[in-house]
Amino acid sequence: MIFITLINAKHVSASVVETQSFINLKNRNIIRYCVDPDWLPYEAIVDGRHTGISSDYLALLTDYTDLTFVLVPTSSWRQSLELLKQGTCELTPILNQTPKRDAYLSFSDIFFKSPNVLVSLKSQPFLQGFENIGDRLLAIPKDYRLVEYIQQFYPTINTVLTDNERQGLEKVANGDVDVFVGSMFSVNAYIQQHGLTSLKIAGWGGPEDKLRIGVIHAKQDLLSQINAGLAKITQADHISIYRKWHNITVIEDIDYSLVIQVMTALGMFILFLLYRTMCVSKYNLHLETSNKQLQKLQLELKKKNCDLDFLAQHDPLTKLYNRQYFNQTFLDDARQPQKKMRQNNMSLIIIDIDFFKAINDKHGHTIGDKILVQVAQVLQASVRELDVVARWGGEEFVVVCQHVALHDATELCQRITDELSHFHFYHNIKVTCSFGIALLSDNEPIQACFERADAALYKAKQSGRNQYCSA
Repeated sequence: MIFITLINAKHVSASVVETQSFINLKNRNIIRYCVDPDWLPYEAIVDGRHTGISSDYLALLTDYTDLTFVLVPTSSWRQSLELLKQGTCELTPILNQTPKRDAYLSFSDIFFKSPNVLVSLKSQPFLQGFENIGDRLLAIPKDYRLVEYIQQFYPTINTVLTDNERQGLEKVANGDVDVFVGSMFSVNAYIQQHGLTSLKIAGWGGPEDKLRIGVIHAKQDLLSQINAGLAKITQADHISIYRKWHNITVIEDIDYSLVIQVMTALGMFILFLLYRTMCVSKYNLHLETSNKQLQKLQLELKKKNCDLDFLAQHDPLTKLYNRQYFNQTFLDDARQPQKKMRQNNMSLIIIDIDFFKAINDKHGHTIGDKILVQVAQVLQASVRELDVVARWGGEEFVVVCQHVALHDATELCQRITDELSHFHFYHNIKVTCSFGIALLSDNEPIQACFERADAALYKAKQSGRNQYCSA
């Protein structure tokens, strides 16, 4: 039997349904809603009650709107979707928007975001993304948005549909499939709850979840009121909910014999006063041991959270920023030309290790990985503190130089070239790089600047490699 205990929380969030007896129902709209009954920490149905992140947000919307939410219990996410299509349920509180769901749902503003991750056995290599899955077998929960995403953009990947995330993770742990993709928060919670220490986060699983409230088309006039209520939720409210559900630890198999021992000790205390000192000392010792165990669990959980935060932004091999960080920090801002950074000179440099495949083929991938780490060291040592170095993927790197002119960027490329020529690489391997440089123009989207730098890199490689070209 498994009990879920929340750090810094005395009780699991009460079901929204149970709060209705305290609300004046006059002049309030009654909304029937369905949830995914097995998707903690986002949402679940436990003992007939709605709990999880979405439960807390619905409680806030109850305060900020004149809506009253009544749970329609279901046994699966598929059943919840069917009831939404039939109109038996009028709302679902937390899900992604997809073209298929647009057919029967209208969506609120985004109120919660979460990355998706790939999970594999620790013996498997880091995959970084769907591009590197190859012929491995991938498990995905059926009726999840990621199924549509894989079918559209990666139709050649071999997939297995599971009933839920729990079943997918267990298939990876049992060796039935090679990789699973799901939400980082729920994956992290389930791995901790069930002690699946053989699993690891192996990479990013497509676009992040941008979670919204969905209402059936017949009730889409409620969206303005729902969005207004969401806008009233403060940053402090968001942080409080995040902390509450992001720190989950689990105590398995409660020893009920201990309860019997304590009750017996209390009985002996009443019957035999001579045992009083011994019973109190034993009880205090037990409490001290339990507190130490809880403190140890908190420290372990904090360390795992720090590791996940680091993995979210850094390449596990070179420890440089990863492609996800680069996209979120620079490319995702391409539709915001008014950002202050665009008013300053900024150069993009794309770097590719020459003939890296030949190094892997001749010396093996282990030596190849060491070469990548050494090249990353050279790049870090050559750039300024305010420059950003990221591993784009494979043997490619990106450097973002702010407050520099084009000739400064070319001097940096020459400096890196000189450092590479004098650096002592493993097995005395000769390592050179090709560089593509582009200076961000006024009001130019960063994506366009990146593509120009990539074209310049191609030109440098076509011209014989071990050189740099500017767009």
